[in-house]
Amino acid sequence: MAASPFTVEELEPTRRPLLEASLLPQRAYVDEAVAAWEAEHLFLSGWICLGHASVAAGRGHFLTRRVAGESILLVGDEGGVARAFFNVCRHRGARLVEDDEGTLRRLQCPYHAWCYGFDGGLRSAPQTDALQAFDPAAYGLTAIRTEVLEGLVFADVSGAAPPLADHAGAIAEHLARYRLGTLERAARIGYDVAANWKAVVENYSECLHCPGVHPELNRLSNYMSGRDYPGEGAWCGGEMTLNEGAATMSRNGSTLARPPIDGLTGDDLRRVLYFALFPNTLVSLHPDYAMVHTLWPRGAGRTEIVCEWFFEPATMAGPGFDAGDAVDFWDTVNRQDWHVCELTQKGVGSRGYRPGRYTASEGTVHDFDRMVAEAYLRGP
Repeated sequence: MAASPFTVEELEPTRRPLLEASLLPQRAYVDEAVAAWEAEHLFLSGWICLGHASVAAGRGHFLTRRVAGESILLVGDEGGVARAFFNVCRHRGARLVEDDEGTLRRLQCPYHAWCYGFDGGLRSAPQTDALQAFDPAAYGLTAIRTEVLEGLVFADVSGAAPPLADHAGAIAEHLARYRLGTLERAARIGYDVAANWKAVVENYSECLHCPGVHPELNRLSNYMSGRDYPGEGAWCGGEMTLNEGAATMSRNGSTLARPPIDGLTGDDLRRVLYFALFPNTLVSLHPDYAMVHTLWPRGAGRTEIVCEWFFEPATMAGPGFDAGDAVDFWDTVNRQDWHVCELTQKGVGSRGYRPGRYTASEGTVHDFDRMVAEAYLRGP
């Protein structure tokens, strides 16, 4: 592994206990060399979430994700099983699929028309019949290691990361309780945010800003109601309690516009869970739906974000189903968040900036930053 972009001494203030600690060094947010190190050693050398398996569950259904100069293609094979490959033709290297997602009738290179099965195998290659020692079986697409955790597809581009179960740890039980693996997607919105990906996670991990930034959200949940959850794995987060008279996070949060997720009862109907799974996944679990953000760095000062909403299939199949109350609510909150993240990015880049202190209510932010600091020192 290439040398860490920071010394132990530079990271020591962040690794201290919460009430003694300071935020990550300025360079962590603005230095392109740090961003390049992160892309190579955090995003291409460990588990990253590509999205939900249901998006690529049908034959030819696909999504693509770009990270650190690589393009990953996730596509459903003949049996509907999602498989991941480098999005690269084995002939002259052309990118095979340019769209973010959709459905393919066939997987054919747009350059010289080499065709591949949805299992990655080479099916036809024009003008190769006369070649000597050319074995089509040796020229299939280059596969990328994947595992599925409660419906979320994770890729290990390096092929050398420890088992996903070790990486995810105890977060898996929370995802299972909310049936994330059986939910289906109802909506997707992509955002282009002029801020470092870590600033986005830090913002997600605290609600100290909620009274001033999110009046709609703050009416439904008190910003001081948070409680962190313990557990093994590379994640942090916990719960927030819904206010009296609030039933969910939506435009009309006083009532549930649809049945709760199957199996949720009692206290589950009075709280929302928020988790950050290192490095690029934010999962929000509500009484009646789930929301997943995946983060895709584009250098030190820009992050592309995919936000998706998932509901019970039976609920989506019911008459009059409309996800708009939840989608519109969170689209508003998201854009409020992106605005303050962009303001932070501008300020952190100032020569007058010095890393600030965590407040006593920013324990989850500190947990995440410590994961980042340890990753700088030890790798993913």
